[in-house]
Amino acid sequence: MKKTLLALLTLTLAAPAFAEKYSVTDQGGFGTTGRFIELPSRFGWQSYEVQYDFKLDPSTRRLGDSKLVLTINKNDGSRWRYRCRTTTDDKTMWANIHPIYGNGTQVLTECRIDPRHFSRAVGLRADEVGEPTLVFAVRIVDGKAEAGVHKGFYFLGGRELEGSSISAYATPEADPSNLGVVFNTAAVPGSVTGPLTRYVP
Repeated sequence: MKKTLLALLTLTLAAPAFAEKYSVTDQGGFGTTGRFIELPSRFGWQSYEVQYDFKLDPSTRRLGDSKLVLTINKNDGSRWRYRCRTTTDDKTMWANIHPIYGNGTQVLTECRIDPRHFSRAVGLRADEVGEPTLVFAVRIVDGKAEAGVHKGFYFLGGRELEGSSISAYATPEADPSNLGVVFNTAAVPGSVTGPLTRYVP
């Protein structure tokens, strides 16, 4: 009997903490990044839509089984869609999770996108887009999740992007504060005149 109780206690202590489930929907246009020509204007992006369903383990501050679906609507009526999912090694989709004193918790998710897929969103070859990474911030307050302010794309690239039209939007480091494309919920679809969003760590 004692062995049985000890085994049950061990399993209980070893079991993963309860993961909380959240769902966030967001859509809008694009903000400005200060480039001479904004990427959405250059490649005919009209608006974006995001559906993000994620699990969060508050004890380890890591994502559980999560999926983010991004849709880019284009001026010509076509769409580009990409699905990000968490993996066991967290190399394709991960999140920085930080409690903000008196203001809930910020979940800043990043998803490395396959260049072969992203190239279809801009009509370029895969070797001309660098390493695109989607950034999407969520704020959790009182158990409710909503889309944060900081969201968009950054592009890793060096010499291999020289001569590519993506080079003007690239960053030399994996820096989610240096976005080449800014998503703006309040912007009118098709407009790139919305306010510039900034990342506050």
